[in-house]
Amino acid sequence: MPYEQISLRPAYVRKARMSVRDHLADLGCDRAHLLAVESVVAELLGVAIDSGEQGNVALSVASFPLLTSVRLRCSPGLAWRDDPLGLRDRILERLTTAVGTRRHADGGIELWAEIPKTSGW
Repeated sequence: MPYEQISLRPAYVRKARMSVRDHLADLGCDRAHLLAVESVVAELLGVAIDSGEQGNVALSVASFPLLTSVRLRCSPGLAWRDDPLGLRDRILERLTTAVGTRRHADGGIELWAEIPKTSGW
């Protein structure tokens, strides 16, 4: 799933989660993994909303043999806290092998997470 622009309004966030679910179901992911990825997407979108993002974000989900990679690109100039994941980190820690943020050359911030496929191990 290439980067998809998502408005951070509740209806569009629900639509994004459904789009991710449908995309992974089409790829044949098992239900447990599908739910884990959907939860991670919801948490990352929550981080963006909690940080004050009000426009559009770009969501990308890529499935690989051992994991699914989620990327959420936010606009430049967004004021991030020192620890943008905060309390959400506990949930993300249980569902992912790695999670973090990175700043791009244009000033934009990307939230990323890697969700393991337990059945592929």
